[in-house]
Amino acid sequence: MRTVDQAYRAFHYVKFAGLLLSGTTIFFMMAFIVIDVVTRNLMGSSVFGSYEITQYFLMPLAFFPALAYAYGSGIMPKLEMLTNRLKPVMRRNIAILMMGIELVLFSLLTFYGWQYALSGTREQLGFSMKGGIVTYYPILYFIPLGFLLLSIEILFLIIKSFGQKEPVLETKLETTEVEA
Repeated sequence: MRTVDQAYRAFHYVKFAGLLLSGTTIFFMMAFIVIDVVTRNLMGSSVFGSYEITQYFLMPLAFFPALAYAYGSGIMPKLEMLTNRLKPVMRRNIAILMMGIELVLFSLLTFYGWQYALSGTREQLGFSMKGGIVTYYPILYFIPLGFLLLSIEILFLIIKSFGQKEPVLETKLETTEVEA
């Protein structure tokens, strides 16, 4: 179990980097919207392409990199409110089964998201702005990356649940202190 904890500690840094990317993107998105509203009200015209830039660039970067961090923090609804009257072993088994189903679903989303990103790269997906084409296909790779990180998070939860009587529904880094 020590190796799993060490691997999860390294994975935690990757999740935290995704959280920082999402938070930074949300800040830029808020600033961009404020600038757009101010220019629309004071100058009579909005920032050119603001809707498309928000839709194709900022929204995927705001949502997908932080998925694994949000799932691991326990903020997403789980089945535990329906199974809290069962025996701990039954709760654990049901939680492992549900997380296994989620793992399969998110793995499929990773696979098909990757296929879509590759297809977008081949077709060089873009949108029209100011008489030119702005490509956005590199952002498409953040979608399967977010689902991959989420799948890895679920896999860690399943592994940690096997060694416990109660299901592990959120991950916490355990700090080990050396006593003097």
